[in-house]
Amino acid sequence: MQELPDILKGVKVFPCVPLGKLPATKEGWYVATSDSSQVAEWQRINPDFNWAVATGPSGLFVIDIDPQGLDWWAKLLERDADIREAVGKAFQVRTPRGGLHVYFRGEGPSTASRIAEGIDTRGGIRKDGKIVSGGYVLLPGSRTDKGTYEALPGGQILPLPSSIAGIIPERAKTDTLGLAKNPDADQPRNVSWALDLIKSYVAGGRVSIEGRGGNNTAFQVAASILDKAISPAVCFDLLWEHWNPHCSPPWDEWEIEQIIRNAASYGEDTEGGVKGFQANEDAFAAFVGQEFEPPAPVERSRDKIHFLHEYADGVNDPAWLIPNVLPAQGTGMLYGESGSYKSFLTLDMALCLAFGVPGQWNAPPVKNDVLFFAGEGPVATAKKRWPAWMEWQEIEFRNDHRFLIKDRVPLYTDTQSWENVKADLAELKAKPSLIVIDTLARLLTGMDENSAKDATMVTTFLESLARYYECFVLVVHHTGKDQAKGARGSSAFHSNFDTVISTKLKQGGSELRVRKQKDADVSDELSYFAVKEIGPSIVLERTANLADMSPSKAQSSRYAWASVEEVTRVLAGLGGETSAAVLEIEIAGKYGIDRDVVKKQLAKNDALTFLRPAQGKWAIPKMEFDL
Repeated sequence: MQELPDILKGVKVFPCVPLGKLPATKEGWYVATSDSSQVAEWQRINPDFNWAVATGPSGLFVIDIDPQGLDWWAKLLERDADIREAVGKAFQVRTPRGGLHVYFRGEGPSTASRIAEGIDTRGGIRKDGKIVSGGYVLLPGSRTDKGTYEALPGGQILPLPSSIAGIIPERAKTDTLGLAKNPDADQPRNVSWALDLIKSYVAGGRVSIEGRGGNNTAFQVAASILDKAISPAVCFDLLWEHWNPHCSPPWDEWEIEQIIRNAASYGEDTEGGVKGFQANEDAFAAFVGQEFEPPAPVERSRDKIHFLHEYADGVNDPAWLIPNVLPAQGTGMLYGESGSYKSFLTLDMALCLAFGVPGQWNAPPVKNDVLFFAGEGPVATAKKRWPAWMEWQEIEFRNDHRFLIKDRVPLYTDTQSWENVKADLAELKAKPSLIVIDTLARLLTGMDENSAKDATMVTTFLESLARYYECFVLVVHHTGKDQAKGARGSSAFHSNFDTVISTKLKQGGSELRVRKQKDADVSDELSYFAVKEIGPSIVLERTANLADMSPSKAQSSRYAWASVEEVTRVLAGLGGETSAAVLEIEIAGKYGIDRDVVKKQLAKNDALTFLRPAQGKWAIPKMEFDL
């Protein structure tokens, strides 16, 4: 740890990530300590840690002036002699971007731009004899890519003067009565369990910390409380009193209200409090072994016969995991030709949901449990594709997600394996919002995909899986030999799935199209994704357009032995790279075909462009392709 100025000796500190401002510990400032042995242990773990002081527990109040707030700060000092005198005597630290930290002793709220734009505060609020709300600032000697935090010479840490405390505005008051109440749902038992859940979040450090996904955390917490049959108004009361004081900085009232409104609008049945008690075990973790009686299930009006106008009044708009692409519930299929990157696009959607980031899909910023059956390329997914995606999204914390993976797809008929899946999920306290099966063919092993009867049996099984977990089940599938005819196998697949999405290989990437949505209109809009190499893998990045590689403009071959799949298989058997002559001889010998015929057909098949010989060589590209 860097040597602290004598004036800061004994303050409570904790480590932050090297060259960054985010806490290196899950609990952030809550674990701050002045214990030299603990500090030494953190130092041993990573000598390059930055270090921060927990202001509240250290009895400090720090004014954090960003560069954009310097002009306002200068004008304040010019017009207020008392503040100018107090600041002139104060200990100050210059930040790498040219801002200032001005230190005082005392208590006060942590705020963000409440005094003025670019003027924040970091302090602590005491409740029942202990600090329950606080914040932190990086200490002198810490470094970012912009430079080093430097203590300015001189200065003392004096008590916070009333002249400075007086410039902090009161929290904005809002009409929280506008949030809906549900007296039938807000039962004392429900409220008690929701309160225990909030307390467990606080104890585990699941609070909003600026710069560490605070918005996402707040959205998740609000949604989880609403999900326990708690109305938005009572949710506000609970979060405001028991959760918000622990955030750094705490939210204003209107901000908490807006977060709850957003969580209610994204969630299914959350505003009415109908969904409570549905398999969200973290809410009841403190009650393991205790008996409780859930409330009687709410009668579903849509199951009855109604006049049309009554039915229409009771039908909600569809809820989405990914707007206009993946519904919150149901079954779907994403299909495409080999090499069209369908697995990469599916993985991108799944990771955005599991990490709680909008990504390029405009997904709601809340973590979802995602179960991914990686029947094809599980090792590449774990070792290459996921790390490349993390780097692309600039996500640092590799364990901050809800993505669960199984490295094979159980057969549809393997009842025991599916029971094991349920048991594993229960053990992990996971309730998937999305289940991905890559691929449908592996689920169908031993069955006839061209049989409408078999197709209906499998889709019925997938529907039961979606109902069991109240989630969306997405299967990845291939096109047949004639790509214009759509997905391979029986037309019953297309008919039975709620959602159907297709991908098409384009020059330099892929085209994605939503072809069917059972409960929503389908746009004719196409989405394009370009290949972007990251390390040993790739990601697919949304782009405006890509060159056409449709069958009408790209000559393919009618011979299976000259297809992308077969040529790639032969190349893989030859070590991934070989000369044109050896490839032609290998295919000719395998199929008993004249070598000149093989040479001619390989030359005619434009779909083999990415395998084309360079200086006499054919090769599987170093990047991964979805084959």
